[in-house]
Amino acid sequence: MNETLGEYIHNLRKEANMTVTKLAAALDLDQSTLSKIENRKRSVPQEVLPKLAEIFNLDNKELEREYFSEKIAEIIYREEDTTVLLRLAEKKAKHFKSKKIEQGTINYNK
Repeated sequence: MNETLGEYIHNLRKEANMTVTKLAAALDLDQSTLSKIENRKRSVPQEVLPKLAEIFNLDNKELEREYFSEKIAEIIYREEDTTVLLRLAEKKAKHFKSKKIEQGTINYNK
């Protein structure tokens, strides 16, 4: 996907001839919140992904991948060598999986 999730949601909504009000209600969001998401003034809340997938008959797993890749891109896009950062992040993610490290469970005071 070569667009933000907000732009993607906007395009899906337009193609389905839905109003912001109707989609916002279906996603359990305020109309202003959805408008901000579509205009890149606010991030897409992760909890709306399953509803979005259901409404537009999308693969929820693919939406999750797009969500996380956008989060990562938002963090690193200003850096010069994003490839190096992504390789390092992948190594760390593999390490976390191998150690079964859950977010928020690392205790450095031991």
